[in-house]
Amino acid sequence: MHAEEEDAHLQAVENALINLLNDDIEAAEAALKKADSSYHYLGRGITGFIAAMLGAEKELMVDAGATLKLAENKTWEDMKTARKEPTAYQSTIYNPGTEYELCYAISQLTSAITGVLSGSVFEAIKGFRKLRNAYLTLDGILEVEKKYLRNRPGYTESMDLGTILKENEKTTKETRYEAIRPASIASSLPSATIQDSSQEKTTLPTPKRMQSNLLEQDPAALGITTHTDIFIHSGTRLCYGILLIVFSMIDNPIFSTILHIVGFRGDRARGTRYLWEASRFNNFNSAISGIALLGYYNGLIGLCDILPTDPGANDDLEGYPKARCEALLADMRKRYPDSKLWKLEEARMHGYNRNLAASVKVLVHNSDSHMKQIAVINMFEQGLTTLCILDFELCAKSWIQCAEFSSWSPTLYAFMTGAAYLELYRNLRETKPENAKIFKEKATDFFSRAPTLAGKQKLMAKELPFDIFITRKVKKWQERSKIWGVDLVDVVGVSPIAEQIYLWAGNKKQSVSELNRTLELIDWSRTSHPEKLKIDKEELAISALVRACISRNLRQFDESRQILTSQVLKHERHEFKGTLTDDWVLPNAHYEMSALAWHEKDLDGVDHKTKVQECEQWLEKVQKWGEAYTLDTRMSFKITTSQLTLKRHKEIMGL
Repeated sequence: MHAEEEDAHLQAVENALINLLNDDIEAAEAALKKADSSYHYLGRGITGFIAAMLGAEKELMVDAGATLKLAENKTWEDMKTARKEPTAYQSTIYNPGTEYELCYAISQLTSAITGVLSGSVFEAIKGFRKLRNAYLTLDGILEVEKKYLRNRPGYTESMDLGTILKENEKTTKETRYEAIRPASIASSLPSATIQDSSQEKTTLPTPKRMQSNLLEQDPAALGITTHTDIFIHSGTRLCYGILLIVFSMIDNPIFSTILHIVGFRGDRARGTRYLWEASRFNNFNSAISGIALLGYYNGLIGLCDILPTDPGANDDLEGYPKARCEALLADMRKRYPDSKLWKLEEARMHGYNRNLAASVKVLVHNSDSHMKQIAVINMFEQGLTTLCILDFELCAKSWIQCAEFSSWSPTLYAFMTGAAYLELYRNLRETKPENAKIFKEKATDFFSRAPTLAGKQKLMAKELPFDIFITRKVKKWQERSKIWGVDLVDVVGVSPIAEQIYLWAGNKKQSVSELNRTLELIDWSRTSHPEKLKIDKEELAISALVRACISRNLRQFDESRQILTSQVLKHERHEFKGTLTDDWVLPNAHYEMSALAWHEKDLDGVDHKTKVQECEQWLEKVQKWGEAYTLDTRMSFKITTSQLTLKRHKEIMGL
């Protein structure tokens, strides 16, 4: 084993994986087959893992797991060899063989994730054992690095957190925060969504302290300069960061108990910070860190409505550091101009900025990836985006293509297609009945098909949440159709499109025009039997919940509150219990009240502290709901994120 030869293998594999990200699949696969070093074995495993994660299909998980097992065996053997071979790479920071120890941890981590997501409890438990091993390995590498840092001149405790905070930078940053007036918070919103900007308060309590998360320290200043050391430093942070974030999001009681027993504890703050630190390098680890960060912020944090609004929000890595994300995306697009993944994130960023038209344009031109799994996830995003801009024909086409390319959630794909065709039917039902009939038949076909496809995919041995939601929804329509003696499509009440926009947090991405058009979708006059649907308790509650959310996004806060209190919150829990009821409506209404209070806190004439407390009280009510309901896992993530936001806000504002 010779250091120069092994480093050449590492560079070759990194270049191959960069080709993979740049959508040159053939070049990547050819390069990874040229040798049988530990790095090449791991590279082949990572290629399979990425395909499995993007495609989320059981067969891909199994294939990736088998390839990663080979990588585990090879890296373990090379790790033992490197520890005793004098010609192996010798780092001034890490112990001999650490590069292979990291490769072993990566192979265990990725193999464990495929096991957890395989749908088998047995495989998931085996996966957690591997996660534990990977966790301990990564922690050990970080401890070695900390020991090295402690022996360097100028060591400070902040280095143990992976961040060096320069006092002059801290002072400058905090002074700049105090100079920014809170009115700038409102101006950061698209002007089209602000109905009455004169209501915005121009002063807020001055923060007593600001937490700074600077990541500007040059790793070279710490002695991290060689190619292999950079690989170890960035790779350890990438993997450790992902573990900490994933552990913080696990809501399954069985696996939460397992994590507790083996001593795992999630930490979003540390996890996101490690990923940001890993993203600073020009290597594959950095690129994957960037993908993980943007996916986390745009895909998960983007679901939440209660996020930091203070002048220092862009430095809160647990919230949504918008400016930092935009800079990261620009950097990655520049580094990997041909990568479809970064264009996908660009589309998501447009959505976050309420520019869905630009988002669709990017997605439509980004659909020809050479990697099938990237094409699928791009099409999935296109389906959600066209849902929000109310382009029903393109929406239906997008979901049909998802079903053709992917077997992950056929129930969802069929339901979404049916929902789009339903709106096309409703558009023409009175003016062009013959044309409407075609769309009615298509909607009936896809709605009827959706429940029959449920249960084919499972996540941690549980049926997919939207499979459960859709099955109950369609069965309720089918029962109603029998009782009323009319066709299935004609008993549908509140627009399923409007309902899905709400559930996928699409309202916060819509422009004023799109929000108002969504309001029109839930007008009872569009339904076939408004006289019956308008007296249905659940239909009224769903309609009210959607209207309240839209009103909040239009900054019509009083109207939103009035809708929620008079039409949803007046109901008791027992009124929404039953096998086919929409039991998710009441807890979501409580969350809406908390989001409403959060957005009202900065208005002129409003007591800031009182509104923050009100937000916290409504969140606590939904957190302590005490019983399961449909889509409660999604709500759990939103609650956790919101509580972290509130905790931070109260600390920095001295509340």
